[in-house]
Amino acid sequence: MEQFFKFMYMNLNGPTETSVLFLFMIIDTVFANSWRKKRGVAITSGGGLGGLMKSIPLALMPVIIWSFEIPLSLAPDHIAGLQINFNPVVFDVIAFSIFLLIGWYWVKSIFANAKLAGYEPPFNWIDKYIEDEYHVKLGKMDTEPNSAKKDRKINASQTYGSRNDDGQLN
Repeated sequence: MEQFFKFMYMNLNGPTETSVLFLFMIIDTVFANSWRKKRGVAITSGGGLGGLMKSIPLALMPVIIWSFEIPLSLAPDHIAGLQINFNPVVFDVIAFSIFLLIGWYWVKSIFANAKLAGYEPPFNWIDKYIEDEYHVKLGKMDTEPNSAKKDRKINASQTYGSRNDDGQLN
């Protein structure tokens, strides 16, 4: 177990955590765009691009927090005759905690978007885990604009008219 913790400490730093979060963001975006396209919701809508614009700063948080450690680790041991005893590992712990929280959120979002895209979760407990996220995403669809392809179908039927039950053109 000690070797595992040493491996985690050596390899899970801000840049590595940010890389993993960017990978989660890409997977989440692919699944989200897949189900939006399938249902005729515009990908450039507030949910599509807006979600991506919120995701990028979230993915960058561990590396930003971790970057505060660099100048502190290079600072001299003494300033103005005072001995400074500061352990910059605290920034690693904070960055890792943020990584876990954001990763937890994205795993939930990935599974919810995958289910909306038509993929069934491999385990039954995942349905319970993503239930709230799934319903929130499903509810957002009503407020988002249709894609151009879906709008063209609606406009074409309105332009050319449609037949009612007795064969008359409207």
